[in-house]
Amino acid sequence: MDWTYLLQHYGYFAVIIGSFFEGETLLMLGAYAVHQHVLHFWLLIFSAMLGGFIGDQLYYQIGRHYGYRFIVQHPKLNQKFQQASVLIERYPTLCILLMRFAWGLRTVLPMIIGIKRYPQIRYIIINIVACFLWAFVVVSVGLQVTHWLHQFWQGFLHDDEYSAWIILAVIFCILIARGIFMLISHVKSRK
Repeated sequence: MDWTYLLQHYGYFAVIIGSFFEGETLLMLGAYAVHQHVLHFWLLIFSAMLGGFIGDQLYYQIGRHYGYRFIVQHPKLNQKFQQASVLIERYPTLCILLMRFAWGLRTVLPMIIGIKRYPQIRYIIINIVACFLWAFVVVSVGLQVTHWLHQFWQGFLHDDEYSAWIILAVIFCILIARGIFMLISHVKSRK
């Protein structure tokens, strides 16, 4: 799916849909659009909040109404359920506030909260705050990264003497990061 095309042609609606599912990539592109004065900062935040909130509410309702049966039918969700249940029982409010930042657990956490019968009104209120924090942080970071990249490219395009060295350094850093990731994955798979 080409998020750039969707963002360019559908703007805030694309942000709502993208935030419903995950959203960070689209919000980073949205931050670039804000930097280019294509989108407005606060409307981007509101759109991301709305999409994230609707997604979280859907998963909460699935957990609340279909309960543990749904989790058991999906082995990967069941494993995540066991891991996340302990945290939710100990720190329910904190888990709701931070669940949008929990990659890999973002769909299962609202389900577990629904299964645990967390009060619905309280969940809605805390989730609104959580969606705002998530959208604000991701878009703000995206704006800063966009600003840095813009400055980097401005300097890069004006200084041809070091261009080849910069490209080689970036490629080298990417290869090192990829190697470290593969090594960590290999070590984890052996355990």
